[in-house]
Amino acid sequence: MGVLAVLPLFLIIGDVMFKGVSAIVKQLGSPWEFLAWLPPDPLADRWGVGRLLVGTLYSLWEFLTRLPPDPFADRWGIGPLLVGTLYMTALGAVVGFIVGFPIGVYIGEMRKEAFANVARASVNVLVEFPTITIGLFVYAVFVFVIEDLNRTLLSPLSEWLTSALGDGVGQFIGPLGGYNAYAGALALSIIMIPYVALVTASAYASIPDSIREAAYSISGREFKAMFIVLRKAVSRAVLTAALLGTAKIAGETAPLLFTALGNIYYAPFTQATAAIPLWIWYAAQTPYDVQIESAYGAAAVLLVIVLTLFAVAKLAAQKR
Repeated sequence: MGVLAVLPLFLIIGDVMFKGVSAIVKQLGSPWEFLAWLPPDPLADRWGVGRLLVGTLYSLWEFLTRLPPDPFADRWGIGPLLVGTLYMTALGAVVGFIVGFPIGVYIGEMRKEAFANVARASVNVLVEFPTITIGLFVYAVFVFVIEDLNRTLLSPLSEWLTSALGDGVGQFIGPLGGYNAYAGALALSIIMIPYVALVTASAYASIPDSIREAAYSISGREFKAMFIVLRKAVSRAVLTAALLGTAKIAGETAPLLFTALGNIYYAPFTQATAAIPLWIWYAAQTPYDVQIESAYGAAAVLLVIVLTLFAVAKLAAQKR
């Protein structure tokens, strides 16, 4: 039975990594071709190790910054996909943690109150909620408010910041399109909130009464005791929840279909934004081999990101 528990995981990881890494290596090519313009210098680098290292790093940089392929492309990369994924995931994780942590503190510390039980039940439902419905909800909200939001706030703010800081600020702040990175980040943050809230609530509920009473007597104020003194006792569990929640939302596709939509170019985050999961969903359905290969390559990169977050979370949980 133990084998059946781990077999699906290793089969999925093995298949994705084998096909994905093969596609990436094929795109990287020989690192020497990127350094053909450099004159040989056998005295400075007798074995060519330095040139090989520079060539490898340059090849990797090209892959990480190049555009995804059209059906007839020879070279491709994941530049816009990686940027969009990292931006929306980071923003969604920050917002999700900021909202989820105090909710978890309330549920854990006020668990004897009737409304705290209602809040816990709601969070438990939300953690199992179909994520595509969250994306649909955010899309509906943005469609309803986006025109007024652009006219009253974002357009004047963008003009003022552009005049003060330059045109570069327009990549981040400006009138929002119907699809944009901020809608995607909002959907991802809603998905992350219950993960952080439930783990935080469990961690606070597990604090011994003696420590809790000491914290309240030392701090003198309920707010300070809950958010400052007792926070140190649950920091490891909360950090683990934040990392696992981030890993969860990094691979979400369904909510981004209604919010970020996807793109194959570098674009302002106020417009339709690329993401690795969206490209995998799109490219894997095409009949073109180069795009199917790119889907596996992007999936391998996404898998590395998620597994890295899981590994860091595991280390954080075990740290003494």
